[in-house]
Amino acid sequence: MKYSATLFVTSLLLSAATASAQTTFHVGVRGGLNRAQMKQKATDTFYNQTLDDSGLYAWQAGGVLEVNFGHFALQPALVFSQKGLQFNTTSTLVGFAGTDTRQSTGASRYNWLELPLNLVYTLHGDHGLQLFAGPYVALAVGGHQRGTSNSRSWTGDARTSSLDQKFSYADVSNGQRVDAGVNFGVGYRQGPLQVQLAYGLGLRDLHELTQKVSPDSGITSRAYNRGAQLTGTYFFAL
Repeated sequence: MKYSATLFVTSLLLSAATASAQTTFHVGVRGGLNRAQMKQKATDTFYNQTLDDSGLYAWQAGGVLEVNFGHFALQPALVFSQKGLQFNTTSTLVGFAGTDTRQSTGASRYNWLELPLNLVYTLHGDHGLQLFAGPYVALAVGGHQRGTSNSRSWTGDARTSSLDQKFSYADVSNGQRVDAGVNFGVGYRQGPLQVQLAYGLGLRDLHELTQKVSPDSGITSRAYNRGAQLTGTYFFAL
């Protein structure tokens, strides 16, 4: 009995030592391209409003830590990632005196510090096809909007103005500063080089703002980060 207990404890220690020996650590440098699109939905009970949005190309760069357990690995990262959208909005107010219209076109680019945590499965351990998924949180650190606004009042007066503003999150009208969601996708690993194609699904409403026009009507705008990401990472052993 004593011999069996000793053998059992020894087996556990050997298993722990083997598992520890199979765990490897790497640090990597990541860069990539975002095809970002902030999906917006406007519900207007006062104005007649249309909203067309489309994606824009942006970039990301940062560092990755990898904890590898054979076929599986945890890859937390810290990246600077730019997201946003191209927009074309038209608002119309019809009243007894006439019609007021405003059309705005341009692009909004938001800068984020993003912390994704992906669980990665690699087919052959240190190389081969990959599947991965995991949550992310992000903090907005500014951005820029550029475009043009054309307005026409009910009297027929027309005016064109430029949209050129930096986002400052001290101003609540710029929306929520914290985002959260999930990333998932496929990739390929060959030695120290990893290439991944991901889709980012933002789950947090970045606006959550309602502009009251009257006690019974208002403008509610919702916005969520969406987009594809193509990244390359080069790992160094620790």
